[in-house]
Amino acid sequence: MIKWHGRKARSDRGFTVVELMVTMLILGILVGIVVMTMSISRRKAKESACRANLRTLIDGLILYKSTHDGAYPALLEHLAPDYIKGSFDWTCPSGSINYRLNYDPITGDVWCTESGHQI
Repeated sequence: MIKWHGRKARSDRGFTVVELMVTMLILGILVGIVVMTMSISRRKAKESACRANLRTLIDGLILYKSTHDGAYPALLEHLAPDYIKGSFDWTCPSGSINYRLNYDPITGDVWCTESGHQI
């Protein structure tokens, strides 16, 4: 059915190009917001997993030190399987940073060089 509005006829069957473009613009903005939010969530999850790994290593070092007369292990591998589980992942979830390379056997400090991953 065609309705007459002044001199122009308009069909009730479809959308105008402007309406479709506005809809596409709104959908594009919403997709951008979702992608940005997911990226932030993924980064925070990796930071949290890294902190949990560091906490596990520190707890294992404390247990090792208490049973070895106050001495830290020369290598972090000496913690497995007695003080941490043997399937422990020695790398940071955010990248290829290996915790075994960031260990000081004199002080017992272990750290991650990624920003925001300190305990």
